[in-house]
Amino acid sequence: MAASSYPRYRFDHAFGAPAAAAVPEPVETVDPLDRPSLSERQHRAALAEAQQAAQADGLALGRREGELAACRRIEAELSATLDGLAQRMAGLDAGHAALMERLEAQGACVLVALVRRMAPRLLDRVARDEVERLAADALRAAGQAPLLTLRLHPSLCRPLEERLAGQEVFKGRLDIQGDPALAVGALEASWGAGSVSRDPADFEAAVAALADRAIAALHPPSDPIPSI
Repeated sequence: MAASSYPRYRFDHAFGAPAAAAVPEPVETVDPLDRPSLSERQHRAALAEAQQAAQADGLALGRREGELAACRRIEAELSATLDGLAQRMAGLDAGHAALMERLEAQGACVLVALVRRMAPRLLDRVARDEVERLAADALRAAGQAPLLTLRLHPSLCRPLEERLAGQEVFKGRLDIQGDPALAVGALEASWGAGSVSRDPADFEAAVAALADRAIAALHPPSDPIPSI
């Protein structure tokens, strides 16, 4: 008898109604933020690093603030020093100007005193020329007078005679007289209608008065008047 063709029984086949599928149990999920991610060693290392960074930032900030404060202090001290130097220079400049003005005044006083001291000598040097000039003026002023008298120091009589020799301005008689009482450079001219005269003492007195006024105006009250 031939074997019948029946399928072989397999145990993975169930007979009857299909069994219900197994439902997996729910798995509780944990928030990653709740999971510990650092060990104690790592936490301490991170804390130490943060402290070092904070200290470095604090030191840098303190250094910058200190440098800024130092710069401001140095600028203030420098400004005060420059102001003091400017005031000092202004005082020195004023003192120098006053000193120069004082020296100029003293120098001018010395020059005026020299002129006053030398005035008689200068008048003596120009005495002859001045006497001859005044005599010539007297000749013209006498005009048609019959007599013109010229009195002067004897040392100048001969030079004046030589100077007036041959003159044709005055047609009358010319009388030149020497008078020792007269100063060198003095001249007294007289004719009938008038007279002229020259006295060096008057010029010396005028020069002395001008010198005194100039010195009084030039020298400061606290400075001694130079005497020569």
